[in-house]
Amino acid sequence: MVDKDKKEEKVVIEGIGKDAEVVTNANGGKQSKSPMAMHLIDPFYLAQIFQFKTSVISKAIYGIARFMEDTTNIMHLHIALHILEPNEYQRLIRIAKVLQEGASRYAPNNWRLIPQEEHINHALIHLLAAEMGDTQDNHIDHALCRLMMAYATECSPNFSYTEYKEAG
Repeated sequence: MVDKDKKEEKVVIEGIGKDAEVVTNANGGKQSKSPMAMHLIDPFYLAQIFQFKTSVISKAIYGIARFMEDTTNIMHLHIALHILEPNEYQRLIRIAKVLQEGASRYAPNNWRLIPQEEHINHALIHLLAAEMGDTQDNHIDHALCRLMMAYATECSPNFSYTEYKEAG
């Protein structure tokens, strides 16, 4: 039995709000510090978890996992973007608003100094936060933006989503 007087508990995932610490990588790229490494979860495992889930966010995560399995198939990122915002014009507006925030907070096109795997990591974190009900940020818009960034960037040298590689 549900207690009607009990207030709904607010979901807050530490480290993903607008006040997250800013870090700078070796290339000079600035971004919010990531509180977790979602991009290191095995993509086959990630796909298995979300394969039969029906929410829009779950379907997008499944598409991202499929991309992580085979980065030559960029169509999976397109599908994830389309699932999250089917209207291309609205999608561009939502992404551009986040880009404006980033340009003001960091620098214009700073995101190009960040490797693809970090964009995937942040996109997954934003999607899970949205799915769990965290409201510290507009997580879907940030995920859309990070997926666009992942589309336009490459992984770090010697990085793979599916196998171990020695750090170069």
